[in-house]
Amino acid sequence: MKTRHLISLAAALAVSAAAAAGDPLRAALEESRDSGKGVSLYVNGQSIPAVVVSVDDRYVVARSQAQGKIVVRLERIDGVAGFIGERKAP
Repeated sequence: MKTRHLISLAAALAVSAAAAAGDPLRAALEESRDSGKGVSLYVNGQSIPAVVVSVDDRYVVARSQAQGKIVVRLERIDGVAGFIGERKAP
């Protein structure tokens, strides 16, 4: 039974990774969610520092020290910046 659950989880992660690979904005948001690293969300000319809590088809839920819980429509996000996906050179 454990093996079946692990296979299902691995398949779901692979599908999620494949979808995110085609959408760098979503990939950055999901990486912030998974790693807990903060990002700056650029929304309508404003920069909002936050850590992503969840991402779905329409909304991004994040938290910040200054604002607490933040909900932004995914279509309103102009860009994302942060130290996510960075690899240090050997």
